[in-house]
Amino acid sequence: MPLEAPNLDTRTFAELVRTAQLRIPRYTPEWTDFNESDPGNTLLQLFAWLTEMMLFQMNRVPDRNYIKFLQLLGLELRPAQPATAHLTFSPIEGAPDVQPVLPRSQIAAQPSGGGDAVTFETIEGLSLIRVPLAAVQVFDGSAFSVLTQANEIPGTTFRPFGWIPQVGSALYLGFAQPENQTTGRLFPQEMRFRVFRPIAEQAGQPQNCRELKQAPVAPVTLVWEYKPKAADPKEPLRWRRLNVFKDDSVAFTREGYINVQGPADIVPSKEGRITDQEFFWLRVRLADQLYPAGRAPVIDFIRPNTVQAESLSTVRNELAGISEGIPDQTFALVHNPIQPQSLELWIQEQNEEPEQWTRVDDFLASGAEDKHFTLNHVSGEIRFGDGSRGLIPSAQSEIVARQYRFGGGKAGNVPTGAISQPLTSLIGVDKVTNERPAVGGRDEQDVEELKEQAPRILRSQNRAVSVDDFAALATQIGEVAKAVALPLAHPDHPGVEVPGAITVVIVPDADIEDLSPRPSQDLISRVCQYLDQRRLLSAEVYIKGPEYQAIKVEARIAAQPYAAFDDVERRVIRAINEYLDPLGRQLIRQSASDASAAQSTTTASAQRGSGREIGRDLFPTSLIGVILRVADVVAVRQFGLIVNGKRHENMNAAVEVPQDGLLYGVNEHEINIEPFVE
Repeated sequence: MPLEAPNLDTRTFAELVRTAQLRIPRYTPEWTDFNESDPGNTLLQLFAWLTEMMLFQMNRVPDRNYIKFLQLLGLELRPAQPATAHLTFSPIEGAPDVQPVLPRSQIAAQPSGGGDAVTFETIEGLSLIRVPLAAVQVFDGSAFSVLTQANEIPGTTFRPFGWIPQVGSALYLGFAQPENQTTGRLFPQEMRFRVFRPIAEQAGQPQNCRELKQAPVAPVTLVWEYKPKAADPKEPLRWRRLNVFKDDSVAFTREGYINVQGPADIVPSKEGRITDQEFFWLRVRLADQLYPAGRAPVIDFIRPNTVQAESLSTVRNELAGISEGIPDQTFALVHNPIQPQSLELWIQEQNEEPEQWTRVDDFLASGAEDKHFTLNHVSGEIRFGDGSRGLIPSAQSEIVARQYRFGGGKAGNVPTGAISQPLTSLIGVDKVTNERPAVGGRDEQDVEELKEQAPRILRSQNRAVSVDDFAALATQIGEVAKAVALPLAHPDHPGVEVPGAITVVIVPDADIEDLSPRPSQDLISRVCQYLDQRRLLSAEVYIKGPEYQAIKVEARIAAQPYAAFDDVERRVIRAINEYLDPLGRQLIRQSASDASAAQSTTTASAQRGSGREIGRDLFPTSLIGVILRVADVVAVRQFGLIVNGKRHENMNAAVEVPQDGLLYGVNEHEINIEPFVE
């Protein structure tokens, strides 16, 4: 059985008062008034209360020892993790000057729940196309289709090369001509596009972790082209090829960035069905091979001038303090939590050139002349050595943080369109927006979570060998609420044992509105990168979301005649969905008026904790028990289940769930309440 820390003293306030009262006849026989109004009883209750507080503090000693042991083992709280977003920059039409977006450009976002603004920083620089994308056409090999509106409205998907792509199919991107005369290049030397695939199609889809290091070979050959100015005005314009520097989308089969050479001498023309206006046209043509049958790409939209950003802020040239030349000095940076890899610490001694010092985890391997320091990334505390392990900065030398990044947290998971307030001067930029929500932000780990995960972390030793190791390491990634590893399981071969294959099923932390949370492709990629660095060389790791099964309940319920039937129905539906919830969330926060009436439902939710287990079967009788525990419910007269739209006929048989499956309750349960008549 698991070890549990004992209470050193289990006496309660009432027991302490009762024990003291029983001693009154022995020690003070003259005290004969035992009423609550007696001042002596008031003093007894006061001292019992003080004693109970001391016992409470004493019982916390085992917890303190446990935390100290974790510190000795080198386990620290996981720092806050930043959210990521993809920002699209729109230049001012006809602006005489449009400057590139520099790396670490800052754009603020206002969280939907209120509070302080969250700062996002671009990871890379971005050279802007100075004219807007105004027209989109698709040539499927026989005819053109105008899909400008489908590309402008997120959620309206389209096929960039038609329903059945063939050699010669092409996607046409038309950029509007500037209204005013401009100087310089309209297209930069390197253009950047991002392909956004439908969220529903990519969420939870399996990802082979090895493909992150070495992208799979594209199934087809795509060629980017444009029409340059002809040497002879009488000659027709001909398409010329552009170099492709990077294609993370793998020929539009996944979401990612495409970096393409920018045309210097492009001229406007009329193409396809759009003949009423000339545009600067770029063409993506299928030049060779074909997509596998039934695997033609489908995208949500494509955007130029897009770059990735993180919810972090950069601080430069911050003076942390002045050295006193004594051992074990500590200095605190102004902001925290800090990304450890981003800190550049320099020491400026008097009349000497500044020199960069090296961050280490501890001073155990540091010598007397090693210029080392340690960093507590949670508190922002910098510590130097004692002279024998780690050099002491000389007196009066300046401790300067040339650069570090801080921030992160769940507040960075802002919705679509929230990142729109530039904090950095962006010359020639009209607006900035994120057309997809920011994801991946997670607050600093709390102590209780670390205490719960510590045994698994110690067993894994930061290496993924057993299935428990894979599951434990996956939950250390931000936004992963639960995970399970399936040995010998390959997503492409269900039901077949594949040697060396391991499939890790993850469930993201999500809002209560999402009854069947599926991990985004970005989250799956982060888990892949983390586990791929810790797996055995022979292991082939796949990350995916659970296969959900929707449960709908049809029931006829007898309730107390005096009860409000609409309220009983609402509480029954809430109890069912909380019992089936993948994360064990309380789906509706109770008000003070109905807290007592729904006490049984709340208690059941608190006992469930982390929600249903992945791959756990459901017995219909358990749902009947959940309904009967709801206040004012007397009997369940009829009961039925519909699983994924199909009726479950045998109520004595379990609803079978595959090993990577998970259940959830829908909002459209059919619950009929009638008065109970004996």
